[in-house]
Amino acid sequence: MLGLVLFLLCWYFISFLTHFPYPHLVLLRFLELLIIPESVLGKTLLQHTAASLCRVLVASAFAFSFAIPLGILSGWSRKFRSLFLPIIDSLRPIPPLAWIPLAYIIFARIPNTILISQLFIVFIGAFFPCFISVFDSARNTPKEFIEMARVFNADNKTILLDIILPHSLQGISTGIRVGLAVGWMCIIAAEMIATTGEGLGYFILVMYEVGGRVTEIVSGIAMIGIVGYALNNLLLSFEKVIIRWR
Repeated sequence: MLGLVLFLLCWYFISFLTHFPYPHLVLLRFLELLIIPESVLGKTLLQHTAASLCRVLVASAFAFSFAIPLGILSGWSRKFRSLFLPIIDSLRPIPPLAWIPLAYIIFARIPNTILISQLFIVFIGAFFPCFISVFDSARNTPKEFIEMARVFNADNKTILLDIILPHSLQGISTGIRVGLAVGWMCIIAAEMIATTGEGLGYFILVMYEVGGRVTEIVSGIAMIGIVGYALNNLLLSFEKVIIRWR
């Protein structure tokens, strides 16, 4: 609570010295935009938020469905590690937004090229953090657990499902949280570069282009932060249920 008060005081002080809008003005405009369609774009802030969030959830779900099994298998098996890790380590340093021009070329003949390209960018952004987190967690499974299982004649499937996977749950949870956060940032940037006519990134960009409407821009930025905060806390709550022993 004290941190919020200090933040608001700093905000009021900066607004007093500059042309930055005061917090109460941003709050009022933010609440208006939630239910009243914006005059230029004809949609509410909630509609733009829903469009961006839907894209992130769909693309991230695909990314995690690949990253989690690949991360576990690569962390457990040297053969998988030697096969996938060099490729992933080569592609991982490339910023997701650098893929945008190539994505437009790859998906040029597919309907809804821009939308598919945005989903692809989010996929790239969400995949690598999740993979690395799961991989590290699986690879760091205590060797004595595996050796003890082999003493009792456990096969590879049993070791994978009963030892590697439970030990990787923390890495999976962390990977999903980090991957979803990166994917959320990627969709905002992707919508600013090319858009289907809706989304928070597009909303912020248009508000800048139609005369620098700072109150609307800050409202859009605030919504980005609110959604990111809500997603992170939702996943943390889910983690406490799934990984009770932690």
